[in-house]
Amino acid sequence: MKPSSGKLQAGKSQAWVLIFLGWLVYTTSYLGKVNYSANITQIIDFYGVTKAQAGAVPTFFFFAYGVGQFFNGAFCKKYNIKWVIFGSMLVSGIINLVIGVSSDFAIVKWLWMVNGFVMSVLWPTLVRLLSESLPKKSLSTSSVTMGTTVATGTLVIYGLSSVYATFHKFKLSFYTAGFAIILVAFVWLLVYGKAVYTAKKEKDAEAMEETVETKETETRQEQSGEQKLFFATICILCFCAVGIKLIKDGLTTWVPSILKEEFKMSDSISILLTLFLPIIAIFGNLFALTLHKRIPDYVHHCALIFAIMGVLIGMIIGSLSLGIMILMLAGLVTVNFLASSLNSLTTSIFPLFMREKVSSGGFAGLVNGFAYLGSTLSAYGLGVIADHFGWTAVFWTLIGCCVLVCIVWCGYVWMKHTAK
Repeated sequence: MKPSSGKLQAGKSQAWVLIFLGWLVYTTSYLGKVNYSANITQIIDFYGVTKAQAGAVPTFFFFAYGVGQFFNGAFCKKYNIKWVIFGSMLVSGIINLVIGVSSDFAIVKWLWMVNGFVMSVLWPTLVRLLSESLPKKSLSTSSVTMGTTVATGTLVIYGLSSVYATFHKFKLSFYTAGFAIILVAFVWLLVYGKAVYTAKKEKDAEAMEETVETKETETRQEQSGEQKLFFATICILCFCAVGIKLIKDGLTTWVPSILKEEFKMSDSISILLTLFLPIIAIFGNLFALTLHKRIPDYVHHCALIFAIMGVLIGMIIGSLSLGIMILMLAGLVTVNFLASSLNSLTTSIFPLFMREKVSSGGFAGLVNGFAYLGSTLSAYGLGVIADHFGWTAVFWTLIGCCVLVCIVWCGYVWMKHTAK
């Protein structure tokens, strides 16, 4: 028995290595995803474009990323994970370096769209890898860890962009992202094989220890499940994903501009204050996991958080009209935290915890595709609204989104009641 126990302990260690490797890849990829948004105020000044024109670039990115999510979610099961992720990281790194030396805004727009499609490979493929390789006891750890990637990557690049803005060298953010992504791509190649092999070994050992009674119980539960409600849950989560990213990415993209225009802040200070968003959001996944234990129904969970966000956005509107910056920042940070927690719930917790019922990589790609439809609307759409009607109208639009989700939730409650 001792040798077997030793092997399991080694496998446990390597499961952590695989989780960390996935975390490192996706966190670093965010340096080359949101560095444009982090520097959007300086980009507007440097290229002499309007907010709508500047917002069109992340719109191109989000559109390509969203379409790519649908495509990669459908086909990621056929991929050679090792080389597909390496290729994605390598190409994205090169694109960031090219944008760093480019002075043509049109080139930036088209290259950023290509970057979006290339990077869309990562999330569904990584979720598939973790779902197929990790033992059940590591799923919660994996979900919490991967849930911090977006916030951590955003925090790092916004922090660096704030420093670069002080010296009017925003292009350095593209160089930093480019070199970092390429470096991590080669780390991925070196560590991947052993980490996956030993993690799968532990998963197989864990599967052999499962009792026949447990398997029979799971089978009965599967057969007694209400398929219509489960399908409705998937559809509603995809719908919620649009609103989540509309709010989350809308705030991340445009808060520096709001602070600059409404409170006359410099670029560096406005970016620095925006750092509060990803700092607090790092804990969003842990919050989502904790709340999920109290509210196991995913749709009820989403509806509650959207209702709270709607109230907080109303508070932001009031603080904006009164010119109370601290109150507005508190509202923005809290809304972003809650939106980040829901993003983790839909794109990480659900696909990993439901791996027995759905293809984790496929669902992750599907829901992330809908999420980036919201991101697309947030960049260009909110920029247009801000240009024509001001920032207050932008926040009323976000409240409308929260109300719409609550209306859909009412339909779900009725469906669940009639299904009994």
